[in-house]
Amino acid sequence: MVKISDEILQLIIREQEVVFVGTVDRLGIPNISPRNVIAILDDEKIVFADAFMNKTYSNMKSWSHVTVAIVDKANRGGFQLKGTAEEITDPQLVLQATKKLRDLGFTTGPTMVWALNVQEIYSIKPSESSKNPLIPAYG
Repeated sequence: MVKISDEILQLIIREQEVVFVGTVDRLGIPNISPRNVIAILDDEKIVFADAFMNKTYSNMKSWSHVTVAIVDKANRGGFQLKGTAEEITDPQLVLQATKKLRDLGFTTGPTMVWALNVQEIYSIKPSESSKNPLIPAYG
């Protein structure tokens, strides 16, 4: 896993903790949906909670590779973090996720709390270099 930089953490905060999560189903059909960041663990994992068992949930169950985009609207840039999803069962984090969902207006607790184990980071600012990872997964 790779460290999530302070620049990325600050962008997540500036964008009110809303990011876009991309997954694919078992047939390779893509899905993207907004999610609120619940926590950052060990500067390497971003924690989310799903309130429903919809596409993102189902997709992660069949294919754990996930991408998350943090968009810097003011500067037309941001970051894409790629990695694998891992279910979180820690009672403290589940409680934190439940509180966050309630604060956001959801009346039910999370159906799943999960983390993205960040393995690669890319810039999404339009440029020739954005096709290369800022932090590669494999050396």
